[in-house]
Amino acid sequence: MKRLPVRDDDRRSIGEFFGRWGTLVGQVDFNRARELYAEDVIAFGSLGKMMTSRDALEAEQWRKVWPTLADYRHDLATLEVIVSPDRLMAMGAVIARTIGIHQDGSHFDRPVRVTATLMREAVGAPWHMTHTHVSLVPGTPAPSYGSRPEAE
Repeated sequence: MKRLPVRDDDRRSIGEFFGRWGTLVGQVDFNRARELYAEDVIAFGSLGKMMTSRDALEAEQWRKVWPTLADYRHDLATLEVIVSPDRLMAMGAVIARTIGIHQDGSHFDRPVRVTATLMREAVGAPWHMTHTHVSLVPGTPAPSYGSRPEAE
């Protein structure tokens, strides 16, 4: 079996979704990022073992990681997409480029692998994440010590 073909408009809408998501992470904008996630999202991350709500994901992962990074963005040239036949569910996988900060203040490349399952109520409606898994590319230093402020 091979993946089903993906319509150009679905690929574009998912790419735009990942672009917006990456921008919000980069801006440390927790408030606007919440809008992208289902309330009962299921997530894995570098700190949270298994989170089953948006509130838990924000508390256990976002607030501990996003402020420590610089220049976060999804590299949309790496985006891979799968869409269900009814076009109401999709999966996207992408590499995120970001800069980590060592304790001494020096910077290092900190690439991240990102997978998200998306759902929407109707074709053309906004996508919402129902599952995310974010992990470091193997061999990448884990801790980052930045302290950027949350967006207002």
